[in-house]
Amino acid sequence: RDVSLVVRAGEILGIAGVSGNGQRALADVISGMLPPRAGTMTIAGKTATQFSPRELQALGLGRIPEDRMTTGLVTNLPLADSMVLPRIGTEAFSRKGLLNPAAIRAFAEEQIKAYDIRCPGPMVRAGALSGGNLQKALLARELAFDPKVLIVSQPTRGLDIGAARFIHEKFLAMRAKGCGIIVIGEDLEELLMLSDRIAVMYEGRIAGTLISADATVTRLGLMMTGAGQTEEAA
Repeated sequence: RDVSLVVRAGEILGIAGVSGNGQRALADVISGMLPPRAGTMTIAGKTATQFSPRELQALGLGRIPEDRMTTGLVTNLPLADSMVLPRIGTEAFSRKGLLNPAAIRAFAEEQIKAYDIRCPGPMVRAGALSGGNLQKALLARELAFDPKVLIVSQPTRGLDIGAARFIHEKFLAMRAKGCGIIVIGEDLEELLMLSDRIAVMYEGRIAGTLISADATVTRLGLMMTGAGQTEEAA
């Protein structure tokens, strides 16, 4: 409700909040899954007009959703299919309505190698992968096309330390390349470690925004309960 956000090139903006305070809806609106009732969104100077996933993707938005198993990947399809699904209609993977299986498989093999995705091969059923490897596959799929903005929800939930570290390193590398990254999470320590600024959501609104140097777990926790709000616009 009345949310205003800016994420700059080469910046990680964390979004903190107790689960159920609008974070999922915010991610859905930004990624085009849920149309806004009002307002505008601009990516690198270009304003969205349709708020569809395809339009926002074309403007340079990448998304790694919270639910890897249902929203992120199609678990009963081969991994290669899931890794190209958002761009299946592009010339890289199809032409005149006909898929290019060789190109799809080659892309998946390249990403499996680059991201050290532990699996028997690109034709393995996506649902057979571990949580960490599913997240690597999603990350590989989005970063392969150099998004201008990346929105990520609960990026390391359920992952082991090694997989979480790998994900963090990729985020930092993308930030260094000029990508603006929005990380929505409930792990305050993770947000403090990764973010340049942290915005806190409370009852569907932005309770305030802090630069990471001024943020602490205690201060963020108070803002998450509606206390200790800042006057800075998000």
